Amino acid sequence: MKILILGATGNVGSRTMKHALEAGHQVVAYVRRPEAVSDAKGVQIIKGDVQDSGALAHAAEGADAIIVAITGAVSDGSFMQRAVPDIIQAAKTADVKRIVMVSAFGAGDTADKAAWFMKLAYRTVLGKFFRDKAASDALLEQSGLDYTIVYPVNLKDAPASINAVAKPLDQVDKVPGMPTLPFTNVAQELVKIVADPESIGQRILITTAKGWKAKR
Repeated sequence: MKILILGATGNVGSRTMKHALEAGHQVVAYVRRPEAVSDAKGVQIIKGDVQDSGALAHAAEGADAIIVAITGAVSDGSFMQRAVPDIIQAAKTADVKRIVMVSAFGAGDTADKAAWFMKLAYRTVLGKFFRDKAASDALLEQSGLDYTIVYPVNLKDAPASINAVAKPLDQVDKVPGMPTLPFTNVAQELVKIVADPESIGQRILITTAKGWKAKR
């Protein structure tokens, strides 16, 4: 596949770029600062802003899929809502139907599955950030594109864990405690998900093996 990655200089996006290359995909990184892209051998780098839908559409020409791994500051309550409409428009202009977007566990109704203390944080201290995520997730769901939205649990910079799991949210009853995964695990799952047609139209939790409870 030819995959356009947005957020290739970030914690998740940079690792997704690496794993996509290792999986044999052709990778294009669309970034504001090309000099910040690390381990870029074999990657086509295009400079641009995600809110420039024309330039983004040009970068997406010929791509089979777009992976969106961008995020705003915790204090910015509208970054994703500003960016996602331009991303959707660019995808449609370039005739790229497949799009996988990284959200965050705690956005919207996913918070209902969290432990009470995490649910409180998601809706109060971090409320502005997670409301923005939820609103932009809804925009993508309504776009008509072949979307998948991914909801990772808390993330950290550490070697990959072997116990990560990806589960459709409609199979998940609860996410107990505060499970934490390395960024690399999310990147690995994204590369699998983008190539999996069964994931189209799904919202998927990425967590630890013990960081979820199934619905009965």
